[in-house]
Amino acid sequence: MLSLFLVLWTSLQTPQSISDSIRNAINFAESDSTKAALYYDLAKHYYGFEQDTAILYAQNAIDLAESLGLQKLQASSLNIMGVALLISSEYERALTSHLEALKIRETLRDSTGMLESNLNIGNVYYRNGEMGKAAEMYEKALVYGLATKNLRGQSMIYNNLGNYHKDRWAQNQSKEDFDQAVEYLQESLKIKEELKDNNGLVKTLTQLSELSIDDPQKAKDYLERALSIAEANQDIENKISVLHELASYHLKSKNFEIAKENALKAYRIAKDAGSHFYVSTAAEYLTEAALGQNDYKSAYEYLLIKNEADRAVFNDNRQKIREELLIQYESEKKELENQRLIQEQEYLDLTIQRRNELLLGTAILFLVLAVLYWLQRKNHKKLQVAHNLLAEAHQLSINQTARIQEQADHLNAANLELSKANKFRDKIFSVISHDLRAPFSSLHSIIQLWDKKILSEEELFEVMPLIAKETNSLSLMLNNLLIWSKSQLGSEEVRFSSFDISDLVAENTDLLLTQLTQKKQQLTIEATPGTKITSDRERLSFIVRNILMNAIKFTPPEGSIKIDYPSPGEIRIQDTGQGMSPEMLSKLFTDRVASQKGTEGEAGTGIGLMLCREFAESIGAKILAESKIGQGTTFTIILD
Repeated sequence: MLSLFLVLWTSLQTPQSISDSIRNAINFAESDSTKAALYYDLAKHYYGFEQDTAILYAQNAIDLAESLGLQKLQASSLNIMGVALLISSEYERALTSHLEALKIRETLRDSTGMLESNLNIGNVYYRNGEMGKAAEMYEKALVYGLATKNLRGQSMIYNNLGNYHKDRWAQNQSKEDFDQAVEYLQESLKIKEELKDNNGLVKTLTQLSELSIDDPQKAKDYLERALSIAEANQDIENKISVLHELASYHLKSKNFEIAKENALKAYRIAKDAGSHFYVSTAAEYLTEAALGQNDYKSAYEYLLIKNEADRAVFNDNRQKIREELLIQYESEKKELENQRLIQEQEYLDLTIQRRNELLLGTAILFLVLAVLYWLQRKNHKKLQVAHNLLAEAHQLSINQTARIQEQADHLNAANLELSKANKFRDKIFSVISHDLRAPFSSLHSIIQLWDKKILSEEELFEVMPLIAKETNSLSLMLNNLLIWSKSQLGSEEVRFSSFDISDLVAENTDLLLTQLTQKKQQLTIEATPGTKITSDRERLSFIVRNILMNAIKFTPPEGSIKIDYPSPGEIRIQDTGQGMSPEMLSKLFTDRVASQKGTEGEAGTGIGLMLCREFAESIGAKILAESKIGQGTTFTIILD
């Protein structure tokens, strides 16, 4: 029987309290995005044993995620709906759901999601009898699994490919299919042992036992090993499943007494766990064992137990469906009531606002009439003279105040511009000294070696190309900095332009190639040519170059540095260097951190990352840093 890694029964592992707590959380959720995530969690909870309920919750999650633009959550919900539909044997709807999820994941370039969708589409084809199409989808999924080094995904795909060839072998008895089935299942078993995936180990061992038809002892060994793993991990579901397989194995071997013992153990565990489904299965094996021993009375008793368990399974499903429908009705009723209360409150607020506006208008009108009445009672001529004198004095005061304020504003603006110019000039000199320190240091080291006669003439000729390249890089860097400084001097204005982010990264890695070569470090760039962004090119270039210099500085010889673009507008630089403590990480972009020496004693000024932070803020970017001692550091530049 093909194992498609679909959970067929999870009531032993997911108690009712889990679904109750999630539903309560939905009732109190303040945002639709939170509700969408909780509906998805409920769908995951139910898909293995109540598919109709899982489909209902998955659809709620899909609708909310689509309206909110949460594409990743929408794809995950479509995927879980497809699995539930597959278990319900609704193959056409399941395929449609998985294809929609795959389309979204391809748009997002979600490699793990594409692996999952291709695997599940293969499962739909397989269950629908289209075995060739299923194998093609498994092979596509395997490509993503190998590319992303997703061992768990690889183990699942190898398992399904093994079952594909196992079923073909069952049809045509081809030795090639038999060997392929064993090879794939053994590969899956090896990965699961590495991952310590005990649940998967039990399933794969059970499948390998089915292929050991020519070696009954080997089949038995596989099953007994699977049983020992399930018992060691107190995995009730797998323990019951393996006991059923052992009972079936011994029934085929006509060892009815041993088959009865295994089935009886499974029956008692299932009964204690309250699983009517597994009680029914165990009772069926017990009936066959009793018939094999000609114990018709026991066979009849076990048959009655099976029928009673089947009825209980049917009744349980009906009761749960009724409960879910009632909960859905109550939730919708509460939502409608909330909407009504909101509308009533809005109407009340509008009424109060209109009344206040009317009162204010009445008060203003009354005040105007009072002023007019007062003016009529005064001597118009005397009042006019006094008013004119006062107006002239007032205007004179306003004019004088305006002139004084204008002069003060001019002085403040001049002081501010002068302060900015001085500050920016200091920043330019800091940038130039910081960027030129490393290449000058490299050239100085080579010259010292030659001056002290440590380098022979032959060795000097060997390093001359490096010196030439270093000098050229130094000249290019100096020219760029001077051109930038000349254009920026006296102004801190940000200059945006459109350019290819890959070209910018390549220019800076070329400038630092000598330092990389000297420390024998490996640089990997996962380039994405043609990625255009709009930003201040020189400031972004300084940020990238400074982070790369730090990565080289704090990464030991023969270490590795990786540059990639996890999403549009992001540059990630990872190294395998010495890493930083949480305390040092918290001070990283401030002036409170002292310069640290590199892995080979390289000195620094301690201002690089502080300037990176200022430049990032000026162009609307962010710099995120993650690090652990001994495990390296990751910087991510995020451009808004």
